[in-house]
Amino acid sequence: MKNGRTLAGVGALAFGILTFVALLIASPPGGTYSTHDVDKYLAKGHRAAVFVAIYVLVVALIGMLLMLWRMRDEIVGARSTIFWALGVASTASWLAGFAIVIGPAASLAFSGGKLDTLPPTLTYTIAEAGWAVAYGAGGILLGCALLTYAIGPVTAPAWVRWSTLVAGLCAVASIAWFPQFLVFLWAIVIGIWTLVSKRSAAPAPVAATQS
Repeated sequence: MKNGRTLAGVGALAFGILTFVALLIASPPGGTYSTHDVDKYLAKGHRAAVFVAIYVLVVALIGMLLMLWRMRDEIVGARSTIFWALGVASTASWLAGFAIVIGPAASLAFSGGKLDTLPPTLTYTIAEAGWAVAYGAGGILLGCALLTYAIGPVTAPAWVRWSTLVAGLCAVASIAWFPQFLVFLWAIVIGIWTLVSKRSAAPAPVAATQS
């Protein structure tokens, strides 16, 4: 049980922190729709960073699963099965979406020099398709999982349930991009609480009785 809380706490922190780190490392184009951003993203010297980013994201998503696994055990009732199914589907969508996002840079790396670059419009279209899978499908599915957790009784404190409700609503709206950062912040808070509560809940040592 103690090891499970530790893994869940570390996993929540990994999801909240490393997902954002993976985005920073990959630096895919988006938002500004600048040709200069596309050139930097597809540059030969940046391709190694793109591959590193996918590994970082895998670690982050494993962390998310560990966090959701612990939360599943806190759900009272049969909806824990629905919660877990939505969480696994969200994880798969996040990974698939990010894989699509890095597709343009990966295709140049795997071309063996036969491709030097790709049209900016094509690169942006592929990247946005990946974000639609990650933030659209993945974010919405995660939001539905968190809402499933929050709508009924759980063994966690009330503030965890209500903050999860807010995080779930933000995740459902994460296709708009900025609400997802509140989900990351929530995961960091949950991770810290899980680790701290684990230590505070540890039983005090029992003094040996003398015969």
